[in-house]
Formats: sequence, C-alpha cells, structure tokens
Amino acid sequence: MPGGTDDGTRAAMPRLVATLVLAEVVYGGQAQTPPAEPNTNLSFEAASVKPSKTYDGVASRFAVEPNRLDVQHMDLKFLIKQAYDLRDDQISGPDSLVEHAYDIGGTTGAPVSRASMRVMLRNLLVERFHLIAHWQTRASAVYRLVALPGGPKMKTAEQGYASPDSPTTDKNVMWLNGPMSMPQLAESLARIVRRPVIDTTKLDGYFDFKLTFANNDYDGPLANNSPASVLTDALREQLGLKLVPGKEPIRILIVDHADVVPVPN
Repeated sequence: MPGGTDDGTRAAMPRLVATLVLAEVVYGGQAQTPPAEPNTNLSFEAASVKPSKTYDGVASRFAVEPNRLDVQHMDLKFLIKQAYDLRDDQISGPDSLVEHAYDIGGTTGAPVSRASMRVMLRNLLVERFHLIAHWQTRASAVYRLVALPGGPKMKTAEQGYASPDSPTTDKNVMWLNGPMSMPQLAESLARIVRRPVIDTTKLDGYFDFKLTFANNDYDGPLANNSPASVLTDALREQLGLKLVPGKEPIRILIVDHADVVPVPN
C-alpha cells in the first residue's frame, strides 16, 4: 500500500488513512443502521482524550486490538463514522467535525468484540464531546456495486486497512489500490462518481487490485458516451464488477452538536 509503514501509521492531512492492526480488519463497513448491541452501556475501563497539537507532519492512526483502541490525529467525522459503522455519505454535520483532530487511547481490560468496541467509542463521543445526533431517512440516487456473472477478477488479501487510500491521480490517470473490502471500494468509488455507492456484491474479505482509468470529470450519471463510461469499462474489464444506477432510502446520521474541546481527562 503506497505510503504505509510496518507499524500502520499513515501520512497526516488532508488525506485521512489508518491501519487496523489485526488480521480481522473491519471498520470500513457499509451498514446503514447501527448494529444491535446486547449492552449499549459499555464503556472503556480507562480512556484518554486530547486534541492533537497540529495537522502539519503528524501521522494519523486508528488501531484496534482486542482490549485497546489507539487513535492518533483523527477528526470527529472519522471517529463518528467508525463508531456507527457508516459511509461518508451517511454523516451530515457542521464543518467543525473535520476541522480538528484528536488523540484517543482506550483500554477495556478483558478482550471485547469489534461491535462492543464500536459501542464504547460511541459512548465515549457522547461523554467527552457531548455528541448529539439524530437519524433521518432520505431518498437518494445511488449506484449498486454488483459482481458480473463471470465472477470477480481480483486476488484475495489476508488483511486490509481501516481506511484505504482515496483515489490517486497522476496527470491524466487515476487509480485505486487494494487491499480493500468491497464496501471500502464502494465508498472510494462514491467519491469519484459523487453519488452513494452501495455494495451488493456479497463478496466478503479483502482483495488486492489496482483499478486504473482515465482522470476525467465524473460528475453526472454513468452512461454511454459520458466521461465516466471509462470508469464503467475499467470496473468490468479489470475487476469483473459493475455499477448499476438506482434509487434507495438512505439513513443519514445528522450531527446536531459536538464540542470542539473534549471534556478533560
């Protein structure tokens, strides 16, 4: 993965990328509603929350271990996204959600599940940032990412990243690099086509690939003779996948309030 290091740290702003240091890498999911939890009152045994000093030259990290959460230099939108297991297009809120970064350390004592760790992070955001939010359902034009009958043309990967690289551009060429899960690929494609992309491939796990296509203006529907048709062709020919237009109700988390300065440790 370009720009990565063995310890999982990544380049800082403006591109937020992070490594989940487990073979079981999961926090890039597509769920449209928070998963049902047996206990919504879970909390960290001990937690430290503090603002990062500066964006300049600071590595970003989001690492989950069975009994610990380690966050370095991540903004609130990213943290909310991880806590609720959402895509970027499923969160709406003030600009302050991405204007400040934070360092968080949380320990659980005994090992916990990934779902429980999300609940702990969710409750931490409420306790320390006074997060207030509500759900709203909106009808939205979307693309569904589907696998073609011949099957995917990608090699499986043992593990991936919590937040993979965004599309990379070099002159007139753009590319997306694995390892990624299909939900993560869908979210990366959504940034290009400027519309929600829903993973319906039913392909689990992570995949190594390099999707390469022409760097054009991808605003607007994917149709024959449109600039975005080159992306459609690339998906089909290189990965064995397809984007199908449609319309779906999308559940959006509306952030009403979140403190910029967290409650002190």
